[in-house]
Amino acid sequence: MGCSNTATLLLSTAKTPPYSTPTAFRFLQPRNPYPNLRCLSGKPPITPLSCLPNPPTLREICRNHVPDHVLRRLEEVGYLVPTDVQMEALPILFSGNDCILHAQTGSGKTLTYLLLIYSLINPKRSAVQALIVVPTRELGMQVTKVARMLAVARHMDPELEHKSCTVMALLDGGMLRRHKSWLKAEPPTIVVATIGSLSQMLQKQIFKLDSMQVLVVDEVDFLFNSSKQVSSLRMLLTSYSSCNNRQTVFASASIPQHRRFIHDCIQQKWTKGDVVHVHVNRIKPMPACLCHRFVICGRKEKHQLLLSLLQSDLPKSGIIFVGEQVWVSGQKKD
Repeated sequence: MGCSNTATLLLSTAKTPPYSTPTAFRFLQPRNPYPNLRCLSGKPPITPLSCLPNPPTLREICRNHVPDHVLRRLEEVGYLVPTDVQMEALPILFSGNDCILHAQTGSGKTLTYLLLIYSLINPKRSAVQALIVVPTRELGMQVTKVARMLAVARHMDPELEHKSCTVMALLDGGMLRRHKSWLKAEPPTIVVATIGSLSQMLQKQIFKLDSMQVLVVDEVDFLFNSSKQVSSLRMLLTSYSSCNNRQTVFASASIPQHRRFIHDCIQQKWTKGDVVHVHVNRIKPMPACLCHRFVICGRKEKHQLLLSLLQSDLPKSGIIFVGEQVWVSGQKKD
């Protein structure tokens, strides 16, 4: 395995977000390393584990950090060999640094930040200790499924039953009213939430983030480019909690103008000053097993074009991601 993946601390001058969408070729070009950049905290440079002669297993990376029953559960479902982003990011996260996970879809970012969460939470404590913010209900459901999968082992081991870890999904939908009573009676250990649902709960003081140890913002570029969600996200990062009292993780497959974004993270106090940017597989735009196509069309043409593509490709199954719930409701009626 080559040593092209790097974990660097980046600083640059910048203006304010939102960040513009990159051109298609931006991430296909090789980038020069930044050998002269130094960590603000004075820590020595981090040597990527993927550059070692015999890269460690996932268990070896997580040993003495993640509880053994979680590691056993990982092995039960087949997670044995770490991905590139896990090899690069987990030692950094376990050392306590804030981190920006910048890697392709399917590279293992979700499991990376969930392992951090399980290394820090205390199941005996009745409080929200980890918060994962997602832009869409669909992504929230996926993250919740993985988080609960890792928690299953607690219930399988009789010695750990009294330490059960609960995961709540606060996603846009009709379950929010029921969740209000749950949050007040017995706060979950981990909350996965869309920014809209989370803001409702925080504004009504249904629960607080005083005990939060880890804040994860997944698809962070999407949230910062959403005019409806960016103000709520800013309040979460600075008003409802402080970067000095938590470990912050931002994750995304694409972070346009990432040096500018990292500067803003530090300047706006979204993260601490020693935030580390982990950027893997810079040159490869997609995993080799995936075929990526796109069509440019007008807003009014999307519906008909989508139907045409489905009729021509005839997939056995598929997932359609949309940005507007109103549009989805209209298609259900049709």
